[in-house]
Amino acid sequence: MTQLQIEEKFKSVEGLNEAKKVYKELAKKLHPDVGGDNEMFKMLNEIYNNILENGLNFLSEDEFDLELEKVISKILHFENIVIEVVGSWIWLSGDTKSIKETLKELNFKWASKKKMWYYGEMKGRNPKQKSMDDIKAKYGCQTVQTKPSPRVIQ
Repeated sequence: MTQLQIEEKFKSVEGLNEAKKVYKELAKKLHPDVGGDNEMFKMLNEIYNNILENGLNFLSEDEFDLELEKVISKILHFENIVIEVVGSWIWLSGDTKSIKETLKELNFKWASKKKMWYYGEMKGRNPKQKSMDDIKAKYGCQTVQTKPSPRVIQ
């Protein structure tokens, strides 16, 4: 497999989840432990990382700020979280307790009254607290990923 053939596999990818599927499919073929070539596997990783850092729009119609895209790509693989882009902020909800330290390292802050994590610059405190619905109505909202917890059947 050549570099062009690897890049061709990623050309029709429309989102990060789809890119992950293509990456995993190719990694199963190119990984040295399964008879693949070490150089080809390195090339796959280089191409995949380049797509994550530079060439991926999460939604085709609404482009996010590049900084937000990079932050989202670092948290998108976590399960049972909801990632929402509201204006120029990223809001996280769901099962975030286990990834608390990672979120702090990425400069997320905890909004104790909303019980959600947020990423983005807050210009100042508003004396009148607003609900998430009010904030979403004012700035608009795009849900990037929702992975619900698996249901337990009783």
